[in-house]
Amino acid sequence: MSIKNEDVVSALKKYPLIFTCALISAVTIAAIVYRRDELPVAAAALEEKTSQSERLKLNLVNSAQLAEQRDALIAANAAVAKRLIKASELAKNQQYFYRLEAETGTKYKDLKQLPPTPTTKGGGNAYVAVPYLIVVEGGYSQLLSFMRRLESGGPFCHVSSANLARESSEITNQLLVLTLNLELLGQP
Repeated sequence: MSIKNEDVVSALKKYPLIFTCALISAVTIAAIVYRRDELPVAAAALEEKTSQSERLKLNLVNSAQLAEQRDALIAANAAVAKRLIKASELAKNQQYFYRLEAETGTKYKDLKQLPPTPTTKGGGNAYVAVPYLIVVEGGYSQLLSFMRRLESGGPFCHVSSANLARESSEITNQLLVLTLNLELLGQP
């Protein structure tokens, strides 16, 4: 059974709607099969563009206060820099402790600056911990005043250990000895 061109043309003329629908269906099926592999790629591209759009939208919203936030960070960094000591300035660093001694009425038995160690917090070496070994004597209220001034003083201070003992075994002697291991935050 052979189909002739004349038969196809006459059937096309007789049923044009059926052939048009069949042709549209065949083209649609071919497009679906052809583009089926592109759908996940297009979905991933859409997701990426959406996340990038959200990030840009947040950047635009947050950029309104960017200048003020930058100024606040600069001011905060300047305030921190004022409180840092320089590890190499031994005399200037010890002068801070001598001022504390004079202000509180205590007396140093020992004051040693130990070699600085780089801090590892924060990922960089912008700061160093400058350790000190301090042995100071005085009355209870003097030592308490000394500790308060040390904690609220200029440089950032971290007391790693403290030991409080009586100067002698005499009951009449009210002097106490405070031994401190502490670190001041500084620049290399």
